[in-house]
Amino acid sequence: MSYVLTTCGFCSCGCAMYVQQENGKVTGLFPSENHPVSNGRLCIKGWNATPAILGADRLRKPLVRRGEHLEATSWDDAINYAASALKKIIFESGPKSIGIIGSAKTTNEECYSLVKFARSVIGTPNIDGACRFYDASLIPALLETTGTPGSQVELSAIPKAGSILIVGSNVMEQLAHVGSRIEDAADNGCKVVAIDPRETRLAPHTSLWLHPKPGSDLAWIRAFLKIIIAERLYTKNAPEMPGFEELRASLEGIEISQLKYSCWLEPAEVHKAVELIASNPPTIVMFGLGALQQPHSTEIVKGLANIAILLGGSVMTLRGQNNAQGACDVGLTNDLLPGYLKLADPVARKVWELVWNCQLPAEPGMTAVEMLKACESGTLKALLIFGENVALSAPNTQATLSALDKVGFLAVSDLYLTETAKIADVVFPACSFLEKDGTFTNIERRLQRVRKVLEPIGESKSDLEIIAMLGAAFGAKMSADPEKVMTEISSSAPIYKGQSFRQLDEEWGQPWVPVGSEAKLAPIEAVTKDSEGEYPFYLIASRINFHQQTGTMTAKSSVLAREYPETFAEMNEADAERLGIRPGSSIRIISETNSLTRVLSVSESVPKGCVHVPHFFGGNSPNALASYETDPVSGVPIYKAYAVKIEAVR
Repeated sequence: MSYVLTTCGFCSCGCAMYVQQENGKVTGLFPSENHPVSNGRLCIKGWNATPAILGADRLRKPLVRRGEHLEATSWDDAINYAASALKKIIFESGPKSIGIIGSAKTTNEECYSLVKFARSVIGTPNIDGACRFYDASLIPALLETTGTPGSQVELSAIPKAGSILIVGSNVMEQLAHVGSRIEDAADNGCKVVAIDPRETRLAPHTSLWLHPKPGSDLAWIRAFLKIIIAERLYTKNAPEMPGFEELRASLEGIEISQLKYSCWLEPAEVHKAVELIASNPPTIVMFGLGALQQPHSTEIVKGLANIAILLGGSVMTLRGQNNAQGACDVGLTNDLLPGYLKLADPVARKVWELVWNCQLPAEPGMTAVEMLKACESGTLKALLIFGENVALSAPNTQATLSALDKVGFLAVSDLYLTETAKIADVVFPACSFLEKDGTFTNIERRLQRVRKVLEPIGESKSDLEIIAMLGAAFGAKMSADPEKVMTEISSSAPIYKGQSFRQLDEEWGQPWVPVGSEAKLAPIEAVTKDSEGEYPFYLIASRINFHQQTGTMTAKSSVLAREYPETFAEMNEADAERLGIRPGSSIRIISETNSLTRVLSVSESVPKGCVHVPHFFGGNSPNALASYETDPVSGVPIYKAYAVKIEAVR
């Protein structure tokens, strides 16, 4: 019997846990008592991690499509099959006809190697991460404002906050260790202001809850900024900060009295919220997917960062996937290089051209959503997907499945035969985080060790090994040793400078230090979009504590499935009565692009004119209702505040 300390691979908190194994099988796990995040506790997903990732139906051998069927084959055959298909496409259509999408579920070393494989071996600029489907809008927004594309504070700072502004996050269920710190802060006298259309389990710990109209965040954020500046609630040095006058000018014309109509908020409530956070420093501004997946989400994040900067406070990003921060840190985006160096910067390109021995284009490649569109149009001839069930995480499931089906060659690496893997030409069986070494970077920017506990299931391999094998098929020497890959990252990416496995093994890991980041205020322009006519309801999509992302892993846990056994949707009782629909009956939720069916519950936590649709295991996702419309700056799809209509299913 042995115990191995590793980092949980579910949410972005990054808890440390000891996994007990005997004779090659996991026999138990428990949280680290002294780790700065877990602090002797795990959430329900952490406690049920092993059945979720070690399911009996894990992929055990590579699969290659023969006619209509996927057939088991050897690794040599699968790699040669994929490499031959890719070489043919490059010869006939060029490297830009290939796209690659990675995942924030994989390690930093795997994300980095995938970027290196795309840019230097294949020679395509079309490399992006699944963060594009979730929270990538925070990157350009925070680079322009705080200068730090991530949280500015550690979890230990939360209980010491004087006030916390929380926007668009079911934080008590999604990120339990952040939620427990918020509870501690409230017990210490912190003024917690929550702004979310739907009331959640956070409510008992708040001093004030505002219920804005879905999709109106940018309007009330501009009002907050207007009040802070007009009433001189900002810090002493704010007027000397870069961008102050431009921000003030962009807010002219705001009528606070009109918030009741534009945002469903009483002006007095808005004033009270601003006064609470401005008079109780230090302030932490938190925001989650409810803000990050709205129309114009980049502008929304810039506005929230402006609030934090004006009040002398800090930003905390409430991201979902376990390695969302790290995946972006090491360059798994279409327009940035590792360390957030810009592709457009010739000096930055020169650094990585020398490391990778290649020429890099200055122009960004396609985003993940653009790649799906290009699969549909035929512009992309091949798509490689590592660790992401794109069929469910991308918007408009029907259109996404059609696009994946049309692309000439599709290769998928994953733990299970997901909806995406089922239509692939080649499927690589990948290892879980318990079967490999590497690092994750958590919500605090804390780089932490992932340690191998078990031998790989069946013939599965780490994504790092799979990428190295693909590289070798192209004649490129790519390391499959995660420690050597981290050394390569830390030697050239300034934010990871000096990091090594040896150092991380000696301590819990430290948040990386921002390089050259100077706060700057950004102007915030007004944008409006109303839901009217045929689609009179607003969609509120959320994630609850038993579910994670697309549910690929959590669906395998009998405990989690038992606690969340069937789909449902919630409406206000008055709306249900008006439509003549009784609780317990089935309703059809219809958008311009798609529809899904759920069982109706009534809840006073859902405002009138809205329907709450939580994500569920294995399909029936509210993402199916979204179109390919995206935030114009970041390319993140719009999943929130969608206009829908409701029908009874007869």
